[in-house]
Amino acid sequence: MATDDTGLTGYLKAGFTSSFSWVMKVAYLLAIVLTVFIFWTGYEFFTASADEQVYWGILLLLVFNAQVATKIWIFLETGRNHTANEIRRMEVRLAQRMQENT
Repeated sequence: MATDDTGLTGYLKAGFTSSFSWVMKVAYLLAIVLTVFIFWTGYEFFTASADEQVYWGILLLLVFNAQVATKIWIFLETGRNHTANEIRRMEVRLAQRMQENT
C-alpha cells in the first residue's frame, strides 16, 4: 500500500473514498454555486442605491456564511474519511505483523 496521499491533493481525494462520495460532489458543487452568488450579491451591493444596500448586504453575508458552513463540512468530512482510511491501513499492517510473528 504505497499510495502517495501525503499531499493536499491526496488529502482532498480522501473525502471521495466513502460510500457517500456523491454527497461530497454535491457539496463541492454547492460551494462553487455559492461562490458565484457571493460575487453576484457583492456586485449588486456595490452598485445598488442606498435604499437597497441593506438588502444586498444582508444577502451577501448570508451567502458568505452558507459557503463557510459548506466548506467547513467538506473539511470535516474529508478529515473523517482520511482518518478512517489511516485506521484501516494500520489494521492491515498490524495483521501482517501478526502473521509474520507466527
